[in-house]
Amino acid sequence: MLNRLWFRLTAAFALIIFIGMTVTVWLSSSAAAAQFEHFMVGAQMVRPAAMQDALIRYYAHRQSWEDLDVALPQLVREASDGPMIGMFGLMMGIPSNRIQIVDRSGRVLADSAGELGGPPLNEPPLQRWPLVYNGVEVGALVVEGALMGALSGEPQVLIEMITRTVFIAALIAAATALGLAALLMRQITLPLSRLMRAAQRIAAGDLSVRTPAYSNDEIGELTRVFNQMAASLEAQETLRRNLMADIAHELRTPLAGIQGAIEAMLDGIFPADTQNLAALHAEALLLGHLVDDLRTLANAEAGQLHLELSRVDLAEVSRTQVNAFQLRARERHISLRAETPPQPVWIEADALRIKQVLHNLLDNALRHTPEHGTVVVRLCVSQEHVILTVTDNGSGISAEDLPRVFDRFYRGDPSRQRATGGAGLGLAIARKLVEAHGGSIWVDSPAPGSNRGAEFGIRLPRRPIRSEALQRRPHAHPEGNASPEQRPDQGSGR
Repeated sequence: MLNRLWFRLTAAFALIIFIGMTVTVWLSSSAAAAQFEHFMVGAQMVRPAAMQDALIRYYAHRQSWEDLDVALPQLVREASDGPMIGMFGLMMGIPSNRIQIVDRSGRVLADSAGELGGPPLNEPPLQRWPLVYNGVEVGALVVEGALMGALSGEPQVLIEMITRTVFIAALIAAATALGLAALLMRQITLPLSRLMRAAQRIAAGDLSVRTPAYSNDEIGELTRVFNQMAASLEAQETLRRNLMADIAHELRTPLAGIQGAIEAMLDGIFPADTQNLAALHAEALLLGHLVDDLRTLANAEAGQLHLELSRVDLAEVSRTQVNAFQLRARERHISLRAETPPQPVWIEADALRIKQVLHNLLDNALRHTPEHGTVVVRLCVSQEHVILTVTDNGSGISAEDLPRVFDRFYRGDPSRQRATGGAGLGLAIARKLVEAHGGSIWVDSPAPGSNRGAEFGIRLPRRPIRSEALQRRPHAHPEGNASPEQRPDQGSGR
């Protein structure tokens, strides 16, 4: 295909060059032929047709030849090709011609030699051009001496020689230009050919292919953008594979527990009593919660997350969520408190989604706060935004883990135990829900081992900003009917 492109571009250049060469030769030939129809009057090179037009305009304006002898020098200048052409004629040694304007009776009306009343010119060679006005001959232009064509002896031979010379020069220039054009087209199509082969390899599944960029022009920029696209595709493919492995890992644990318990009951090892069935039910709930979380993430990333917007008192929501976690905090002797303004802090948001975000942040904070530690929820208010932070004095987050805290299935604990790190979805869900409300979420943590742990913060607008991750429809949440407080395993571990 690119070879056809090279041929088409080169052929287009060849056509343009051919047209330009043809026009150049034609104009040169026409100009050369026109130059042989001039005569010299003093220092002016004049074309007979132009002199005829000037004289007829003079007669039409005055309706007579009165004072023509006085106006003749000016008329000659008007009919000339300019002083530079006249100077060229003088340099070539072209002799001056004498001209006369005579009336119908042959009386001399004006003479370039300044002789009025003298006899008409009669020395050969003579050229005569009639002056016709309204169909009536009112005089004639008479030129004594040969025109430039006659001076050369064989004007047609000279014109042909000039045409041939110009044609040869144009042919050489065209061949040179065509060669350069073909080389230029090759420089353009060669990197495009490399890009095409690289794209074919990517289509075949080889996402590691890259194409070198040798220039800083548009082709080089296209190559660099192509390489960025290939790198992004490779990263997305790696992420997809890791995601599939993570999902399989997370589903395998509860499924294996359920399968093992059922097999033990079938073999008579464990009785199918209330206690064992309750354990199976807990594992089934865990599996259902994980599927709901995955569906929430999928809907958010597909732009199909539904929000039911209403006026929400964020201060009251914060205090309610803190109270919901007090029992869990007391069991581990953790101080959990909310520092919120006493007056309502109204925002327009989805109340259940905001509770889910705060639930995930509190679950994550309590999970990584040691006994006798502290977790504080603070709410700050400005005219346009509200800022909610959850701060703990736990183990903190390492610098290498910080950029990946909000990734799906990411847990800082390399052992990937659910007891220490949750499913690894809670913070990813929190980020998507906050972004769906037009807000932002961040995490800050000093080095592990310091007195302060991690601080998670969210910024929400008082009025929501439309996000690509949401659709506002007045129906129930499709991700499940359980409230966030009833989902104990949505936290994302560190």
